Amino acid sequence: ALLVLFTLIVAGCGALLPIIVSRGIDQLGGAGGSALTIAGAVLLVGVVGWFSNWIARRLATRAIATVVYQLAVDAFGAATSHDLSFYDQFASGKVASRITSDTQDFGQLIVLINDTAAQLVESLILAVVLFTIDPILTLYLLAIIPLVVVLTVLYRKLARKVTRSGMRAMANVNATIKETVSGISVAKNFRQEGHIYAEFTQANRTAYNVNVRRGFVLTIVFPTLNAMGGLITAALVFFGGLSAAAGVVTVGAWYLFLMSFDRFLFPVLNLASFFTQVQNGLSAAERVFALIDAE
Repeated sequence: ALLVLFTLIVAGCGALLPIIVSRGIDQLGGAGGSALTIAGAVLLVGVVGWFSNWIARRLATRAIATVVYQLAVDAFGAATSHDLSFYDQFASGKVASRITSDTQDFGQLIVLINDTAAQLVESLILAVVLFTIDPILTLYLLAIIPLVVVLTVLYRKLARKVTRSGMRAMANVNATIKETVSGISVAKNFRQEGHIYAEFTQANRTAYNVNVRRGFVLTIVFPTLNAMGGLITAALVFFGGLSAAAGVVTVGAWYLFLMSFDRFLFPVLNLASFFTQVQNGLSAAERVFALIDAE
């Protein structure tokens, strides 16, 4: 409950800052406000937001560490409860990777979800304020959201597929290394160094090819979103400038719309820039729960 409360405070402070600056611009333009008062309000909101964010980060870190710890315990318990036939099908290196690396990737996914949720709440607060100022410009601002949702839905399946393939390839490399190091004495006794080296080279080359394709796929979305954001920004500058020149909206309100666009786009760009970690976390969760639920 405390984590949710402080996350909401952080989102509220983030939404309040551009509103204060916008009102301050209008007041200064009309000689009805003090720059010192506006600066003090911005400083106060910034300090409250910083302390709230610090407390929320501490609470989130403790909660996520508890979840990752319990998940690792459950996965290790499931691994030890399986009989030998299970390890005939799954290499011990892959099982170890699920208990260690995959649980940590799942924890990173929770961090990203928490941060994105706070940003979405901030965007929602700004959307309500903007609708009260100028519904038409707000609709221009929100026009990118359906396009981004459609793009994300179409992109998700492809990115999920290549990410899962990349993680499996790396698990094969880790398993090959672990099995080789564990049985190196046997391999040397039978002069099989060349064979195990060739086996590792093949697994490593496969992982390289898979991760190159994965990198190409995961880098498509970010330039696309930047291009869409540039078009929306140009529309806001043009139509907002016409509205401000005609006196429909104030200069401060126009500034608020321009600044709010970054607030709306930032959660999407955040997800896009960290899409690799998101896909890693989702794939890691599948792998860990598959180990726990395996019969």
